[in-house]
Amino acid sequence: MTTVRKALAAVVAAGLLAACGGSGDEGGTGGSGSAAGGSGKPPIGAEKPLRTPVKAPEGFDTSKGWQETVTWLPEGARTAPVDAAPEAGVVAFLQRDGGAYTVEARDAVTGALRWKGEPWEPPAAEDDGGLSMRAPQIPRLLVVHEKGREYVVVWAHGLQGEDALSKGEKVISLALYPAGSSGEKVVPAHTVTVPADTRSGDVEVRDGGDGLLVRWKDLGWNAAAVDVSTGRFETYRADQELPVYCRKVGCGSGEVGALSPAGPVIALSTRGFGVDGGWQASDAVPPGVDTEEYERYKDGRLWTTAGDHVISSWTAEDDPLGRPVWAVHDLSTGKLEMSAPCRTVERSADAPPRPVLSANGRYAVIGALALDLERGRAHCFGETDQRKGVRLLSVGDDGTAYGFAGGDGTTESAPVAVSLSTGEPEVLPQDTEVPFLSLPKAGGFSPMADGGGLLFVFHPRG
Repeated sequence: MTTVRKALAAVVAAGLLAACGGSGDEGGTGGSGSAAGGSGKPPIGAEKPLRTPVKAPEGFDTSKGWQETVTWLPEGARTAPVDAAPEAGVVAFLQRDGGAYTVEARDAVTGALRWKGEPWEPPAAEDDGGLSMRAPQIPRLLVVHEKGREYVVVWAHGLQGEDALSKGEKVISLALYPAGSSGEKVVPAHTVTVPADTRSGDVEVRDGGDGLLVRWKDLGWNAAAVDVSTGRFETYRADQELPVYCRKVGCGSGEVGALSPAGPVIALSTRGFGVDGGWQASDAVPPGVDTEEYERYKDGRLWTTAGDHVISSWTAEDDPLGRPVWAVHDLSTGKLEMSAPCRTVERSADAPPRPVLSANGRYAVIGALALDLERGRAHCFGETDQRKGVRLLSVGDDGTAYGFAGGDGTTESAPVAVSLSTGEPEVLPQDTEVPFLSLPKAGGFSPMADGGGLLFVFHPRG
């Protein structure tokens, strides 16, 4: 049962893009007027009751809380449409209402409905005749923090304009809501439609650092940089170049992997990344990287961003465990901030999990890797000859991260808490649920639900 709970929590966490923390009260998203530390705006609905308390780690009051169920997800769905806006003090859910979908933003502590979006209709799903082995394409939800404000983003990929005569156009449709909204039938601040013709069906929308990054894969990853404050966007084909690398290893095709204040961060297929006319990762190589191999292999591979930081992996020079070197660079300057050898996933060919940040933006966890972005410290909890690997799911403002140790299919996983000040994991009682959301005043848990759907339980910190 523990292994099952672990898998469910991992699926939930993998579908989340934790909002970047930070100061500011712009647009009514900051302040501390509400019980959740949110906007102070009155709720428009009653508090949600708690019927299924969980056995939470120490520090959460399980005598109080609330719960919500998402029942519309199809079989095989790998993500959950729920995320948190910690400055606004709300947890946002995407619920289905007939053929449309509605955002419900609830107080993180009480579950009271703070605001509800007007029904949103995604583009029509493509019909593949049941031949695809991919997970079902469903609308997604995430929270991003851009230009001092939090936004709830709802998006989906599909066909627009198809009828009896027209084949329609493949697009990625997005609706952007200020997280600090109030009232019912809240309309999006902006709606965005990005043409996205992809034969592979691979699409993603995530926080790119300095803007919302929309990507779709054809022969390579094409991209669009969306300004959430205006709804405007600029597209980039998967043929970008970094002239400084052309002189070293030839001009491999490049794709936009992040968005910096100075422009898009281009990641080359031959490895290496940077900003055209700006900083280059080759000027800030982390220690322990193999520089004796061919030039093209000494540069890093950009994976993603975590707040104002770029996450990459590099080939290690001489690591007995065969681990890559993971590095963190400043998004604006390219300055190397920290690095550590680590295997963040079980297989080296797998992409790492999405970074999960603490609400204040100081800490981040990526699978087995934990980062203190303020002090420039990286901790690796990957498997070694003597130690089982730890996969971390969430981290709080106090630097306490939660996850599971072991669970490789032959042994049961164990819930753990890790203090990033000491870097030492603590094994929790076996039936403890660990939070997939670790918010300033509450924790979010996903225990097994009776019946269909996903159950989400929230307990305040006590």
